[in-house]
Amino acid sequence: MPPSKGLAKLRADLTKVYGDRVSRRDTMTRPTFISSGSLTLDYALGGGFALGRTHEIVGPEGMGKTTLLNLTIANFQRQFPDRAAAIIDMEQAYDFEWAVKLGVDISEERFFHLYPNDSEDVSDQISMLLRSGEVGLVGVDSIGGMESRAAFEKKAEESAMGKNAQVISRMVKRVAGLAREHTAAVIFINQYRADIGNPRGGQKPAGPSALKYNTTTQLKMSRTGEPTKKVSITDAVSKAPAELEVSRQLRVKVTRNKLAPQGRVADFWFRNVDTDKYGPVGIDRADEAIALGIATGAIKRLSTVSYEMPDGTTVKGGRPGVEAAIAERPELVEQVRAKALEAISGDVKADHTVSYDDVPDGVDTTTGEILEEAA
Repeated sequence: MPPSKGLAKLRADLTKVYGDRVSRRDTMTRPTFISSGSLTLDYALGGGFALGRTHEIVGPEGMGKTTLLNLTIANFQRQFPDRAAAIIDMEQAYDFEWAVKLGVDISEERFFHLYPNDSEDVSDQISMLLRSGEVGLVGVDSIGGMESRAAFEKKAEESAMGKNAQVISRMVKRVAGLAREHTAAVIFINQYRADIGNPRGGQKPAGPSALKYNTTTQLKMSRTGEPTKKVSITDAVSKAPAELEVSRQLRVKVTRNKLAPQGRVADFWFRNVDTDKYGPVGIDRADEAIALGIATGAIKRLSTVSYEMPDGTTVKGGRPGVEAAIAERPELVEQVRAKALEAISGDVKADHTVSYDDVPDGVDTTTGEILEEAA
């Protein structure tokens, strides 16, 4: 049903007063997405991390949250060569060598590294980065490492309780608006802390409740029940089992998503050491292709033990047989990934625009405003 002249006039009046803070159908576009580096996680997110939005990655320490952020930065730099990325390193523990290994360009033209003293500095730095228009992705590592200026200035016996939560609450609300205005993405990394207010104990994410109310997506990272992959250490100096963990399977659950169905889960193997047996550092593309290929039908299940590959060949032996076939013919990985992407293209969409249609006479078809001759 076309909009009435009264509604069109109301929209025009609101636009005159509030400017671009009034949405019109002709300005509605699906966000541009940044790949997380994991095809299964991109599918779970509905396309990846959206520009113009804020996101939260939460999980226990040592779970790969910063690594996932690095992979996202590397993909952002490849996708947007004219924009820079930034890390706000509250923990002051950023590993540049590891970032480069994951594909991050740390040159001054493409990358900012900032290490603020307190939460107020974080808020100001994010604002400066986003308002410049030159930076399209900002990672904050981490919420759990932030502390207010008041806490540093007060003595040990004086209380600054609640001040940090207030600063972070104001920050995330302001950042959400700036990210939308400048078409940028902000990713907050968060950890679990002891829930001291709960008599039953337990853990909860650090930071105020405003963080979950003002972010578009929340990802919870954990380990799966699969045992880690290890290799023997020949030069061990301990009597303990001389093994080195080289790969672990990570589980990322999308617990909040305002752009796609929430509750989706992505499992993928991540290799943190180069080995001849398991391959180079990064996400196991072959294993991920198999999982998504079977789920989307790119690899057809013919029976409980046989599958049909994208090239028409039949593989027996169940999933181990598929893994062996792909190990022998690595070119099948890209074929499976391409076919899987075709199958999920209805969920991972490109940008599109929507315009007014069937508007009444005397109303502008693009802005919705009443024309002078019809006023």
